[in-house]
Amino acid sequence: MKKREAIVFIDGNNWYHNSKSIIDKPSKIDILKLSEFICSKFNVNLKKIRYYNSIPDISDDEKIYYKHLEFLKKLEKKGIIIRTRKLQKIDGEKRENGIDVLISVDMIRKTLLENECECCIIISGDADFIPAMEIIKKKGFEAISCCVPQGHASELKEGKFRYLILKKKDLLDNCLS
Repeated sequence: MKKREAIVFIDGNNWYHNSKSIIDKPSKIDILKLSEFICSKFNVNLKKIRYYNSIPDISDDEKIYYKHLEFLKKLEKKGIIIRTRKLQKIDGEKRENGIDVLISVDMIRKTLLENECECCIIISGDADFIPAMEIIKKKGFEAISCCVPQGHASELKEGKFRYLILKKKDLLDNCLS
């Protein structure tokens, strides 16, 4: 029996900040190895990885800006598709704005409109993805969520969707660069 094709969608900011709660240097996680590990757990073929992130403003901190771009270029060299939006300043605070909507739209587009996969795997613990996941599931496809224990919304664990809670041991044993 042919394995289903999966696209992994990564909410970069969510992933980075939540994974810091269980591993000292999330930058040591190899995103390709992480995606392959998750796909093996669900017995699906990894077709693509799409990484979504906000880009800081160069005027805020030039060093952080260039370091961030260097990280994204490394991912791109591994064949990972990068989608970005500019980090917003709202009332003097830096906020990611529009990334969840971008991911949700791409999940629906890649599954239902472009027929690129039968399974969407979202690496994020954010419940904002549930409406998109419900649409995908209603049309006969699968949507799966993955995250570390801290930051995985309880609504994602209510039985509507399969999910994987990534433990420190999973990351250290299978996903380091």
